[in-house]
Amino acid sequence: MSQVRALFKKEAVESVRSFKLFALIIVFMIIGVVSPLTALLMPDILEAVMEDSGIAFELPPVSAFDSYSQFFSNANQMGLVVLVIIFGSILTHEFSRNTLVNLITKGLKKYNIILVKTVFAALAWTLAFVISALITYLYTIYYWGDAVHNLFAAFGLTWLFGVFLITLIMAASAVFKSSFPGVLITVLAVVIIMMIAGIHPDIAEFLPQYLIGSNMALLHGELEIGDMMPSIIATVISSILMIVLSILIFNKTEM
Repeated sequence: MSQVRALFKKEAVESVRSFKLFALIIVFMIIGVVSPLTALLMPDILEAVMEDSGIAFELPPVSAFDSYSQFFSNANQMGLVVLVIIFGSILTHEFSRNTLVNLITKGLKKYNIILVKTVFAALAWTLAFVISALITYLYTIYYWGDAVHNLFAAFGLTWLFGVFLITLIMAASAVFKSSFPGVLITVLAVVIIMMIAGIHPDIAEFLPQYLIGSNMALLHGELEIGDMMPSIIATVISSILMIVLSILIFNKTEM
C-alpha cells in the first residue's frame, strides 16, 4: 500500500511540475467562462455584422440553452481533445524513460500502476470538468433564469465519456508502450469508428459517442436519463474492459 501511495504521489508531483494538471484546469476554466459570454455577446456581434451588410433580421432572444449549448460544444470538442493530448503520454513516457523499473523490482504490482494512473487521470479530469461546469452554471443562472431539464445528468454524460477516453488511452498505451503517436491514432480511430457506426440509429444509442451527442436533448427534455441507459451501460462496461485489457497486456510486458 505504501508503494501505491508513493506512485500516486509521484503522479501528482509530475503533473504539477510538468504543468499538465494546471494546463487542463486552465483550459476548462476558459471553457467555463467563454461559453456563457459567447452566448451573451453573440447577438450583438451578429447584429453589428448584419447592419454592416444591410441585412434586416430579428434574432431570437438568448437563453440559458444557448449558454449550455456553447459549453457542451466547447467541452465535447476542444476540451476532450486537450484531455487526450495531456494524458496520452501518462504511461508511454514511463516506457521511454524506464522510470518504473525500480518500483517494480521492489515489489510493486504492475496492475497497481495501471489502476493508480487511471484513477489519478480520472480525478484530474473530474476536478477540471467540475470547475468548468460550475463556472458555466453560475454565469448562466446569473444572466438567465430559464429552467432546463436534467442539467446535472447532461454534465454527467460528458464526464463519463471523458473517463471512457482515459481508459482507452491506458489500453492503447499498454499496447504501443513508448509510442505516444500510436496512442493518439488509436483514440482517433476509435472515435471515427464510433461516428461511422453511429450513423445507424439502432446502433448509435449503444455507443459511448452517443453520450456527447445527447447533452442538449436532455436539457430540452427531448430525452430522459432512462433513454441514455443503453449508452451509459455500454460505456461503463467498455471502460472496465479497457482497464482489464490494459492490466493483462501490461502484466506481460517486459520493463
